[in-house]
Amino acid sequence: MTVQGWIFAGAGAVALFGALLAVGLRNIFHNILGFALAMLGVAGVFASLGSDFLAAVFVLVYVGAVAIAMVYAVMLSHPLDLPHRPRKGWKIAGAAALAAGVAAALWSMVRRARWLDLAPGGDAGAARTGARLLTDYVLAFELVSVLLVVAMMGAVMVARQRRPGRGAW
Repeated sequence: MTVQGWIFAGAGAVALFGALLAVGLRNIFHNILGFALAMLGVAGVFASLGSDFLAAVFVLVYVGAVAIAMVYAVMLSHPLDLPHRPRKGWKIAGAAALAAGVAAALWSMVRRARWLDLAPGGDAGAARTGARLLTDYVLAFELVSVLLVVAMMGAVMVARQRRPGRGAW
């Protein structure tokens, strides 16, 4: 077997091991870490096959975005070992009214916007924007993403409440 074959097999084994961890462990946080490991393994499979772009997309999208979003969702959710608090009707009605107002405002903006008629390919504006983000503005783009992660981590720390008799968190 060639070196590339060993790398492919190793990445496949990492993906399989991560998938088994994702579905086999009892702790939801550990399941998310298993999912991230599986996606890293899949990215390794793509990289070993010469598809560097798909490998980078898997790392950025699945490990960098989806797994992090799942971790934040678990951290911000109500602890599973405590009884659920009843929801207040006025909060539900207020949230629904706010969502309806935002949806109406967005719909109004979309209806009134003047849309550019692009070339027959239709992707000229998106391609130009993507190229600018990945060349001229790559540092600003990455700094904004790091800032958003740090802000979200701070929001999690502020939102978490101390549970009596359970230590700090």
